[in-house]
Amino acid sequence: MTASSTTHHRSASGRYVALTITALLALAGCSRDGRTLAPALPEQSESIAIAPSDSSASLEPGEGFTVSGPWTDGADIDPAYTCYGRNVSPPLQIAGQPTGTVSLAVLLHDVETPEKLLWLMANLSGGTVAIGEGATPPEVVVATNSDGNVGFAAPCPPTGERRQYLLTVFALDKVIDTATLVNADGGIDAELLLTEVEMSTFDLAESTFYAQAP
Repeated sequence: MTASSTTHHRSASGRYVALTITALLALAGCSRDGRTLAPALPEQSESIAIAPSDSSASLEPGEGFTVSGPWTDGADIDPAYTCYGRNVSPPLQIAGQPTGTVSLAVLLHDVETPEKLLWLMANLSGGTVAIGEGATPPEVVVATNSDGNVGFAAPCPPTGERRQYLLTVFALDKVIDTATLVNADGGIDAELLLTEVEMSTFDLAESTFYAQAP
């Protein structure tokens, strides 16, 4: 039932990373302050599903930073992971984190309406290689999505429509301090968290899929 896909690699040294995240933030309505991306740091920590710390395969430069899930890149996702199915977050496989990855962040948004953020979480430990279906690792902070709920909002195109979605995994050079990112409801503000993600990102991986409504 699950088909994995390999995604596009984005060089940590290129302008593409900064421009891509800046565009995401601008489309999401976030303010910019003109700061630049920080350089990579050498630290790396453990997670619930990680590559062995004594293995050179955990962070192999040059092999490509990728994310994959239960879809073929650019094709339709299994309806189970939409609002017309089980309404549960898909499992993800993350590979090739660049050297210096301290933490990871994950963002899912609707390409046609990029201000609609379906899933945003940060502070996954560097070296994480898998996130289970419907799982939220204990160390992760999860933002309030555009539906006003904390966690995953399933893709939900209107009846009869087929829409494109973009999943992005960011490699960060630090763990984000979320103490100042709390909104009035006590949750993590997505726009503020995205800004912090931008400030610490030095590489990213992404994959697109479509969701088809009945």
